[in-house]
Amino acid sequence: MRLQDLKENDRQLDEILPVIGAIGAGIARVGAGAAQAVGRGVMAAGSAATRAVASGVQRGVQAVGTGVQQGAAGLAGGGMDPAQAAQAKKDHDEQKKQVQDAIKQKQAEISDLQKQLSSLG
Repeated sequence: MRLQDLKENDRQLDEILPVIGAIGAGIARVGAGAAQAVGRGVMAAGSAATRAVASGVQRGVQAVGTGVQQGAAGLAGGGMDPAQAAQAKKDHDEQKKQVQDAIKQKQAEISDLQKQLSSLG
């Protein structure tokens, strides 16, 4: 189903918006859980540098989660038209990709720091 189809039939739009909102809220909860898991794993490494990295990753994922929840609330409340909803989803996907890339980069950084720590004996 395309957004144009939804625009033509408001009843279908009224049915699908709460579902989209619920999905967005679920994604936000998963993102927050992932941030907490990454934070716990990184903090277990024990170095001050890795704790700072974990904190930054966690804040980034939580910020995206907050944005998703706000976007989902707007969709569920009927505050966006289909074009705005499509743009919001595109923006969300881009933010999610950026956070995932940051996590990968920080994990590589943590791995390097752990190697340095183990080489120091």
